[in-house]
Amino acid sequence: MIINKLVKIYFSPTHSTKKIIYTVAESLAVAEQRTINLNSLEERHNFKLSLQSDESIILGIPVYEERIPDLLYPVLSKIRGNGQPMILIVTYGNISAGITLKQLSKMMKNQGFKIIAAASFIGEHSFSYKDIKIAAGRPDSEDLAIAKNFGKQIKEKIEFIENIENVPDLNIKGKISSMGKLLPRHSEITFAHSPIIDFNLCKNCKACLEICPVNAIDPDNLKSRDKLCIRCFACVKLCPNNARKVIYKKPLLVKNTLKQLSKKRREPETYI
Repeated sequence: MIINKLVKIYFSPTHSTKKIIYTVAESLAVAEQRTINLNSLEERHNFKLSLQSDESIILGIPVYEERIPDLLYPVLSKIRGNGQPMILIVTYGNISAGITLKQLSKMMKNQGFKIIAAASFIGEHSFSYKDIKIAAGRPDSEDLAIAKNFGKQIKEKIEFIENIENVPDLNIKGKISSMGKLLPRHSEITFAHSPIIDFNLCKNCKACLEICPVNAIDPDNLKSRDKLCIRCFACVKLCPNNARKVIYKKPLLVKNTLKQLSKKRREPETYI
C-alpha cells in the first residue's frame, strides 16, 4: 500500500501539536499534502471536509482535563471517512494524557476510518509560566526525534499493508488519573484568571486577536473575556511583547500541585 495524498488536521493554539504533526508528516514523505488548521473559531464553525478516497489523514489535538476538549466535538464529528487510513496524535502537559487517545480512536473508527498508528506526545503545559515551569520547551529535540522515527515506522508499516481491512486494531491504553477524577470539569477556571494585559508593554499590534482560538479577547480594549477564555494561554506564550500574564487564583496551591504532578519527565507513547 502507498499513501499518495495526506491531509494534516490539527488544533494547536500554542503550536505544540502542530510541531509533532509536521514532523511525523515529513517522515511519511508524502508528495501531496494539504493542511486544515482548526485554531480559528470561524474555521471550526464553517468546517467542511471533502475527503478523497485516496487521501489519508493525520489528526492532532491537545489533551484538556485528560479528555478530548469539549470545544472540538462539533468539528471532530464532521470528519467522516470511508475506510481511509488515519494517524492520531495527542499532546499533553507532562501530567496525564488520560483517555484522550482512546476517545479519539473510538470516535474516528466509528466515523469510518482505519486507525493505523497513534501516539501521545508531551507539550509545554498551558499553565507553565515564569516560576512554574511544566514541560517548558517541549516538544524538545528528543521528542521531535521520536516523532521523526515514528513517522518512519508508520511509512514502513504502510508499505507492508496489502489490504487495510485486515490490519488489526491498535490496543490503545489510557485511564483518568486519581487527580483527574477528583477535579471538577473545567477546573482551569478555578485555578487561573483569564490572561491579564500589561498596557505598559502592549504595542497594540493585536496579534492576540488572531492567536486566541475562541475569540475571547475584546477587540476594542484587548482584555480577555473571562467567561469565554479556555485558559490555553496561547495569547500569553505567543505575544511578541510579553504583554500578557498568567495570574493564578490560588498561587501556592497551584504551584505546589503542578510541580509535584509534573516532577517526572514523561515520554511519548506510540502505537503502531
